Amino acid sequence: MSAIRFILVGILNTVVGLSIIYAAMYFFDFGIKSANLIGYLVGLIISFTLNKKWTFKNRDRIGSSLIRYLLVIGVAYVANLQTVIFFDSYLKISPYLAQFMGVFPYALIGYLGCKFFAFPEPADATPNSLVVVAPITSMKTRPKQLLNLSVVLPCYNEEEVLPETNSRLIELMLDMKKNGLISDNSGVYYVDDGSRDRTWELISKFNAENPCVHGIKLSRNRGHQNALLAGLFSAEGDAIVSIDADLQDDINVIKDMVCRYNDGYEIVYGVRSSRKTDTFFKRMTAQWYYRILKAVGVDLVYNHADYRLMSRRVIDCLGKFKEVNLFLRGIIPQLGFPSTVVFYERNERFAGESKYPLAKMLAFAADGVTSFSVVPLRMITWLGLFVSSASAAVVVWILLGKFVLHTAIPGWTSTVLPIYFLGGVQLLSTGILGEYLSKIYMETKQRPLYFIEEKI
Repeated sequence: MSAIRFILVGILNTVVGLSIIYAAMYFFDFGIKSANLIGYLVGLIISFTLNKKWTFKNRDRIGSSLIRYLLVIGVAYVANLQTVIFFDSYLKISPYLAQFMGVFPYALIGYLGCKFFAFPEPADATPNSLVVVAPITSMKTRPKQLLNLSVVLPCYNEEEVLPETNSRLIELMLDMKKNGLISDNSGVYYVDDGSRDRTWELISKFNAENPCVHGIKLSRNRGHQNALLAGLFSAEGDAIVSIDADLQDDINVIKDMVCRYNDGYEIVYGVRSSRKTDTFFKRMTAQWYYRILKAVGVDLVYNHADYRLMSRRVIDCLGKFKEVNLFLRGIIPQLGFPSTVVFYERNERFAGESKYPLAKMLAFAADGVTSFSVVPLRMITWLGLFVSSASAAVVVWILLGKFVLHTAIPGWTSTVLPIYFLGGVQLLSTGILGEYLSKIYMETKQRPLYFIEEKI
């Protein structure tokens, strides 16, 4: 809804601004730069007030909001001006049509900048509020008995880090058994996701040395989510903790998870308390990722990956989902049940390389959106409506220029550019439809998610 309100404010601001710009150029012979400056200054107060109070409902102080808003508008104005100059100077189209083309980068930069920088959501509306915590009145403390706990770790080419991971986990499990937190038959389950190195060899060695260590070998690489699911459905125990094998997640938090489970919670999410170890690029993209998913209606736990504890009842309910396109971070919150979080500091990777390069991260992010939201499909409708309205406005302006202002738009670009623009919109829309169609195609096949080659 904020995007729709922003568009409505933008339309009002554009009508006022363009009217002043065109009047300045036509009646007073102002140049493009001067006319743009005058038009935007006039619409600045109107757009700031409406966007702050109505579009984004921001409660920050006017002074700080205005400074941030001016920075966003400054960037958007530069993008707009460069677009206008490019079309006017290099493509030699009418300055009036050039003004119209400059609206698009201005609107895109303006909306994103206002939503995430100038008028951010208040602290109590951040994605942290997505964590579902059951009221304390509904909780039933579990009877005092030792918990049969299983820890599941998906592994793909982890031979460098696996010895250290296993050593720390075994030490942790022995400590929890000694302190009466878990039972003696609790264990660790490694899932080899078709590794090409010595991962399975090491898992077999760990099993020979310690019977509480188990191994599940998939027939081929099926991806992190499928490997994780194979471990969850194969592991025994009253509760199961899933965690990556790279030691970036603090394994000592498992003790807190067990305590929360004993308090009556069915799901305990491991949530990062900060992103200090991330690069600036990864930190910013991650924050935007969670906000975008929240904006399109995907229920996620902010700063949570796949580090969580789930009870046996939750695992049984998870088994009723038959989806091929897995996105467990979105599925788990849909299960309901009493839930809570434990916070921890994320460490640097102990050894080896990340198995999630940028391309996989982008694909995973796209899966999260397309698997749980139809907003992109609805955006096509709004985009089509906007383009149709804009095209009609261009036609009206061309007729107005020819018969009233007597300034016919010269050159082939006035014809070719709208065709290219509409073609790009159509290709983008077709791509979004194709993404959803491919998911339907995969779901209808109902192919098995994985095959287990060997278990120890």
